[in-house]
Amino acid sequence: MKAAADWIVRRVRLYRPDRNPLRRGSDRWEALAVAAGIVLVLTSFWPIASVTATVYGRGLQAEQASRLRAPVTITLVDAGGGRRQWVTSTGAVVTGRVVPMGRPTVGARERVWLDGANVVTIRPRDHAETVLDAGLVAAGLETGLVFCLFVVYLLLRFLLDRRRDAQWSAAWLTASERWRRPHQT
Repeated sequence: MKAAADWIVRRVRLYRPDRNPLRRGSDRWEALAVAAGIVLVLTSFWPIASVTATVYGRGLQAEQASRLRAPVTITLVDAGGGRRQWVTSTGAVVTGRVVPMGRPTVGARERVWLDGANVVTIRPRDHAETVLDAGLVAAGLETGLVFCLFVVYLLLRFLLDRRRDAQWSAAWLTASERWRRPHQT
């Protein structure tokens, strides 16, 4: 824990604004970029929470709409064409569209969900799926934002390091010219 705290203290000291005459302009730009990234991450929580709440609300609406669906086990009677005829577990013969899980064979038993009009529909949503969807949206958006900001930071750091290296090389050339001893003839 102490090592993590020491690391954080070193980062804060590295990026804090100060009037240090040895701090280069590129160091100040890098500190500004880090501060802007932190502000963007912290201010992103509200919009991401709003999107997550929308996803969760739509999931609850889908759950509510799917409560009218009833699971039945059907036996395919006719597997020809786009429409199929099947017998429900109650003995009723129904004609409609059903997409069997495997190859459509006569006599195959499938579990499907029917709505109030005996139309085959998708499986109802569980509340756990709704919560999982909302959680994945929140985690995905925040992770994506942090990843994008990190890539932008690495690109900025690369460009600033190239500039610092060029300035460092120019400074060494200047120092080399000053320190060079005159040749004696």
